[in-house]
Amino acid sequence: KNNNNKELGYWICELSHILCGIDTEKQNLQLSIVLAITMMCTIIIAKFLGCALPMLAKRLKLDPAIMASPLITTMVDAISLTVYFGFAVALLNI
Repeated sequence: KNNNNKELGYWICELSHILCGIDTEKQNLQLSIVLAITMMCTIIIAKFLGCALPMLAKRLKLDPAIMASPLITTMVDAISLTVYFGFAVALLNI
């Protein structure tokens, strides 16, 4: 069960490779890898923030509900875009 993120990343890599065209072009493979790595990182970040922020609020004697969906979603979206562009710049040389 701990390999769910790896399996999801693998299948997203395969799907994006198919959608980009089944060929051996280096650019398409790199794009597939960027998408898979980004998805795995996004899932890990979302799980961590979804767990840590309400616990942090409780420790600060605040209502954990204030750390609910909108704040977590906004943070995950911002971090995910940063991760995606970071991997794209690093792996795609753009």
